[in-house]
Amino acid sequence: MSYTLNPALDAVLLSVIGASAATIGRFLLMRFSSIGRKVINDERKSSLDKLKDYLERKKYGYFLGTMLFALLPLPSNMLFVSYGLMKVRSLQIIAGFWIGRFSVYLIMIYLSKNILVSITDKIDLSFASVIWIDVAGIIMTILLLLIDWNKLIFEKKIGFIKPRRFIF
Repeated sequence: MSYTLNPALDAVLLSVIGASAATIGRFLLMRFSSIGRKVINDERKSSLDKLKDYLERKKYGYFLGTMLFALLPLPSNMLFVSYGLMKVRSLQIIAGFWIGRFSVYLIMIYLSKNILVSITDKIDLSFASVIWIDVAGIIMTILLLLIDWNKLIFEKKIGFIKPRRFIF
């Protein structure tokens, strides 16, 4: 939007600043989310640890997964909350997210002059839409906690861990 209002701004610099700010915010969210691991039960921790081990065995698993997610128009907060609950420590996550966001921001800046008006006419940017998107992100995080990752990874079958009290 800034570029549309003032085309004299450097699109690459705006993308670097935007991607860096978004990445720092998600990194802090991931770190603070790891505190939530203290309240989940051992069975759920074990399941998340299996998912973490599986992703760490893939050479560029975190990098590619996070970069692709950053390229999509989905809220990424819950992805980083999930990484925090798994206590993931990977530079791949930060690098993948930064590259994905930088790319998206740069593309958005260059295309904004031509399509900004047509997009805002077609997309409902109401408060209710924002709430529904956030609710969908929370539901995806809860599903991540309920999936039995041991069963899915090793037996190739979907299974769920039954919640005891709420999801913990």
